[in-house]
Amino acid sequence: MHFTRMEIKSTRVKNYFQKDGRHFIELEENPFYEDGAGGQIGDRGFIDEARVLYVSDLIEIDRPLSVGSTVEIKIDVERRREIARQHTAQHIISAVIEKDYGAKTVGFHMGEEDTTIDLDGTFNIEETENASNEIVFSNLKVEEIILTPEEVSKYELRKDLSEKAIKSGNVRLIKIEDFDLNACGGFHVGSTSEIGIIKITHSERVKGGLTRIWFVAGKRALRDYQMKSEVLYESAKIFDASWMDLRSRIQKSFDDLKEKNSTLKKVSEKLANYISKEIQPFEILELDESVASFLIRIRQDIPYAVKIAGTNNVSFSLPNYDRIRVMDLAKTLGIKGGGNGPIYRFAIKNPQEFMARIKEI
Repeated sequence: MHFTRMEIKSTRVKNYFQKDGRHFIELEENPFYEDGAGGQIGDRGFIDEARVLYVSDLIEIDRPLSVGSTVEIKIDVERRREIARQHTAQHIISAVIEKDYGAKTVGFHMGEEDTTIDLDGTFNIEETENASNEIVFSNLKVEEIILTPEEVSKYELRKDLSEKAIKSGNVRLIKIEDFDLNACGGFHVGSTSEIGIIKITHSERVKGGLTRIWFVAGKRALRDYQMKSEVLYESAKIFDASWMDLRSRIQKSFDDLKEKNSTLKKVSEKLANYISKEIQPFEILELDESVASFLIRIRQDIPYAVKIAGTNNVSFSLPNYDRIRVMDLAKTLGIKGGGNGPIYRFAIKNPQEFMARIKEI
């Protein structure tokens, strides 16, 4: 679909109903493009003062409208343009990957923030991104061609027509000069240069042995660049470094932290060993988590408790205590947690009360 500046339209409200606090209407003439049609997100805009939230056979809006009233339709044209950039970018990426690597597109999903493409093979992300942007920069003409299924059979399409398309009568093809030809019912730009730029943000393997890529184009790609640049420069400030030195600074900080953690672990273990020799039965200690974790493993022959400093997490060493009686006591006091003995871990504000009751057992 190619764009001119759309004029505001008028129509009448045919039906309105409310369900679960949400508002739905049916128009006598619906100019909004449906969500999911052609594999893309739908139109947004206003119907009088009501904001359009979702478009299907019915239109979801943010407030009630009167049945029979004449309403003014305003469609977000810039949103359509941005959807067109994403959709044509998807055609380009899919065509590049199929031409260069033989991997076919088996599905795609356009969201509000990015678009995904599922492909049945592997490919090089950087090379695909570069080749796709070469098509964008080449300013190739994008046009729609309306043909009958019989006429379409004379053309070589990137993807065969579906049974639904064949039975529908006329078929809409999107032609990117001599680069790509494919049936599609969605929005598209008039030339590839209108896309601006394509950025593949990441990829992963998904169910069925497919490769899924995420990409952004047009203004979405600009926003992606701006947000990542802001994070990059703010992070560089934290490390008092230029953004080019940030990776090495982060690696150095990680290595330093790893070394310090190793030293802390050794010191914590030595301190836990020292404390373990001085513990008295039924004593309750409050310790740093690293020391506490060593202590509770070192000493398990007498009843005592270790509270993690700054939390309500308490570990109890209760050797020779019946587990059922310990858990029943915790339940009686409304304490959450458990264990199989001799170690029990509970979330408890007042370990003194619990320990006093343990003494009674």
